[in-house]
Amino acid sequence: MNIRRIKYFIDLVECRNFTETAKKNYVSQTTISQQIAVLEEEFNIQLIDRKQIPIEPTKAGWLFYGEALILWKQYNHMKMSMENFQKYNTQSLSIEYAAMTDIQSLLKLIPSFQEHHPNIKLELNKVLLKDIAEYLLKGIYDVAIAFDSEFQGKEDIVTYPLYKGRYCAAVSHHHPLFHHETITKEELYEHPLVMLNPTVIGSSYHLMIQHAIEDGYQPNILRTADDVETELFYIITENLIGFFPDNYQLAYLQDKVRLIPLDDSHHTFAIEAGYLKNNTNPALPSFLQQIQIGFSNRS
Repeated sequence: MNIRRIKYFIDLVECRNFTETAKKNYVSQTTISQQIAVLEEEFNIQLIDRKQIPIEPTKAGWLFYGEALILWKQYNHMKMSMENFQKYNTQSLSIEYAAMTDIQSLLKLIPSFQEHHPNIKLELNKVLLKDIAEYLLKGIYDVAIAFDSEFQGKEDIVTYPLYKGRYCAAVSHHHPLFHHETITKEELYEHPLVMLNPTVIGSSYHLMIQHAIEDGYQPNILRTADDVETELFYIITENLIGFFPDNYQLAYLQDKVRLIPLDDSHHTFAIEAGYLKNNTNPALPSFLQQIQIGFSNRS
């Protein structure tokens, strides 16, 4: 299979337009159409519904799109590793994460790691939380930094703890709970909530609901959001309460939103570094050793 066709298909799904896809790839619209047709012929199934405007993938097309994204990421990871070795005689180690809170502790260790291992190039990639474990299992990335919930039940993934904390209630300055030093479970669940969409944070969404039930309440989730910025928008404009890790930095909104600790709640979390048991990247042991040294010195 021509890997370029995979890229054309990904871009077509995301652009929903043959003309825009052609412009993005500096080829003709006819080329895009022909290459998609070749893919459909190769797999003997219709991938794109050309009658829809904008164009829409078929059910098979959406399935193909998910697999195509993984394949394209794997290809680029392999290409990057080979280029680094050829040009700079360096090894590459790819790290995936979902939010800044995942890696802010890790970033403090990077200067020391680079000083001791100048021949290892670190590549950092932000992905959706729901994809963290899948991408790691498929070998797209070497290390994943994420909530421990994303690694649970994955026997092929080894984890190392980086940080343990509690969730806080994110409350707007217009909310009646804004000036509380702490918030009880009873106070929390009297009010409607906003959470990140399960299509974004995966199993962490259901774990939050489980924690609420363990607290003795069924949460009233009025809205979901696709990103933190949208979640904060609803917290401020609609006086909804959100859940944020206690290590989340809200400096630029501290006069609008406060993170208030929860009393006696099951809403806790841990951030871990995960990697595959059978990962053969020679740069991985050095990185794991640096993590262990760095965090043992700080404990």
